[in-house]
Amino acid sequence: MVEFWTTGLGPAPVIAKAAARAEEQGWDGFGTPYAPTMAPDPYVSLSMAAAQTTSLKVGTWVATPASHTPAAAAGSIKTLQSVSGGRAVMGLGRGDSALAYLGMAPAPVKFFEAYVRRLRNYLQDVPQPFDLDLDGGGHFPPVDRLRLQQTATEAKFGRSMEGIAPVPLDLVGTGPRVLGIAGRYADGVTTAVGADPERVAWALAVAQSAREAAGVTRPLNLSAWVPVAVTDDREAGRRMLSGVATSMARFTAMYGSVVAPVSEEDREVYERIHGAYELQGHFREGSPQSKVVPGEFIDRFTIIGPPRECIERLRALLDLGIERFVIAGPAQGPLATSAPEEADCAVLLFEEEVMPALR
Repeated sequence: MVEFWTTGLGPAPVIAKAAARAEEQGWDGFGTPYAPTMAPDPYVSLSMAAAQTTSLKVGTWVATPASHTPAAAAGSIKTLQSVSGGRAVMGLGRGDSALAYLGMAPAPVKFFEAYVRRLRNYLQDVPQPFDLDLDGGGHFPPVDRLRLQQTATEAKFGRSMEGIAPVPLDLVGTGPRVLGIAGRYADGVTTAVGADPERVAWALAVAQSAREAAGVTRPLNLSAWVPVAVTDDREAGRRMLSGVATSMARFTAMYGSVVAPVSEEDREVYERIHGAYELQGHFREGSPQSKVVPGEFIDRFTIIGPPRECIERLRALLDLGIERFVIAGPAQGPLATSAPEEADCAVLLFEEEVMPALR
């Protein structure tokens, strides 16, 4: 059965309340980001959310490698796994705004691949050799310098962490290199290329091909991060999703050059978004970048329309093998910059008419 995830941002009590509401409304999962200077600690927030729910899955959406070594990240999510009774998922990406507010660009691909490989071993309780660079930033000397009679010989969790179920690792990917890393090492991949079936199919094929080439036989869980606004007013839908669409589209041209096969017309749009991008407008309606995108591009990159149209477009993605949707809906609450009642109505229509139809 297909899963539907939603996300939220805010103080821990707000996250716990939003998660409880999500479970009541039929969502399968709830995520909040790991962004050291921008948001409260997600592991604390999601632990509170787990205490307020019984079946809802909880996870980082999205964590980054910044300021969190593989061992620390694994320990945090495994603690959440224990608290939630096995409902945790580790969602991970190279990082964008969370790193920008620390003065950094996204994690280099070579480093990210090594980080992912080491993190998954921790999540699956696989002992591994020491790596002072990844687990200590290269700042610490080896333990051998202590000349102890007996010392640790490999990196693994101790007895206090025994009995905790392995935590699935899901990578959020846009370009071919990260999608390939997901295919080789992760338990799942989530495309962040919008709602166009052709783009999603390309991304899934890249991940699957990398998995086959690496000889990995365990199945790869397939997910898509998709902006959706259920409304009869297309212009209102475009406006509500303009910030979401442009921020997600920027991932395809993070450094100014497009990293995926797109039409020449769309290439110009992606480059225009990059050229206009202001970090303070990240994922916000009314941002400078949201004003340089034609409505037709938003129509293809997102899903906007009455319930029947949204159902049909999501079914087209299900036909590609998608098992989970992470829905980026209209911003609500303090992030909504216009007509919050429209946003509330769009979300409610998705919950009451679209989700049940697709189940």
